[in-house]
Amino acid sequence: MTSRERVIAMINRKPVDRIPVITGSAMVVEYIQKIGGVWPEYHRNAEMMVNAVSMMHTDAGTDNIVIPFGMFIESIALGLDVKMGALDIQPSVRSSFKEPTDVKYENFLEDPYVRTTIEAIKLAKERFPDAAICPFLVAPVTLAGDLMGAENLARLSLKCLKKEEHMEKMKKWISVALEINKIYARACIEAGADILYYSDASASPNLVMPDFYYKVGVPAEKELGDFIHSLGCPWELHICGNAVPILEGMASTGADFLSIEQAVGMKEAVRIAGNVPVVGNVTPNLMIDGTEEQIISDVRKGLDGGAKASMLGCGTPPSSTSDRLKIWVKAVRDWSAENL
Repeated sequence: MTSRERVIAMINRKPVDRIPVITGSAMVVEYIQKIGGVWPEYHRNAEMMVNAVSMMHTDAGTDNIVIPFGMFIESIALGLDVKMGALDIQPSVRSSFKEPTDVKYENFLEDPYVRTTIEAIKLAKERFPDAAICPFLVAPVTLAGDLMGAENLARLSLKCLKKEEHMEKMKKWISVALEINKIYARACIEAGADILYYSDASASPNLVMPDFYYKVGVPAEKELGDFIHSLGCPWELHICGNAVPILEGMASTGADFLSIEQAVGMKEAVRIAGNVPVVGNVTPNLMIDGTEEQIISDVRKGLDGGAKASMLGCGTPPSSTSDRLKIWVKAVRDWSAENL
């Protein structure tokens, strides 16, 4: 099977020749330096971006290629202030809007960073047709939090559980986020994306109450997911932290598969998710300083627990080393040879 065929078969719950190995965000310093990438230009240079992220596929051996590098594209395209980080630090959103009506998105697709993402998807699809091309996008709750400010999201998420007037305001923020999500999703799919990878980090029980996620997050993610499916594309949902209290809700969104991090035990996640494939929970920091034995053990624990694909818990750390990434991929191949 090609990498793309392997991942699509996993999504469709069909047999695979080996367990897929997939990644989330992949701003790996070693690979950026190898291709001559220059900070911060690689964030808005499609050629540079594809050259760097594709090495996760061509060198390390993952089955997907993830574009872009971070969770800031939507925000910067809307005019928010973004600190661009550094070669080994992801960009971060530094400002917010006062009201939902302040968010203007009519020219969203014209932004240079958005155009870079679209161009990079097309370029990756052309150069690596056998890999699964996965745009890395910000899901509704997190995008709404970026728009209103993370602290305001935390406060309003509590208030809206108590008073309907606050719930109405939250719904307005979510509605704006969803409109932007849909515009971006359609453009990515039309550019050739195989799977849309959504991170809803701010929907984590570590940040908001599970009740809020069920009342606000689940309907929003389901609406977005239904829209994506109407365009003929599958999607993946990742939520950071200990997602056990909300896993049932995640599974009900219609996501084609769920991604969890190392805070969640794979066996429990698989049990709660039911028929929805679960991937992930390999400890990301092992790609920085883990021993071969630690990496192999962690990989096998997740696969023994029922993971349908091996994935690092919350993206590939920028300081990951290529030798450790290859150990991870080989560990999955070896487990597959023994168990499939």
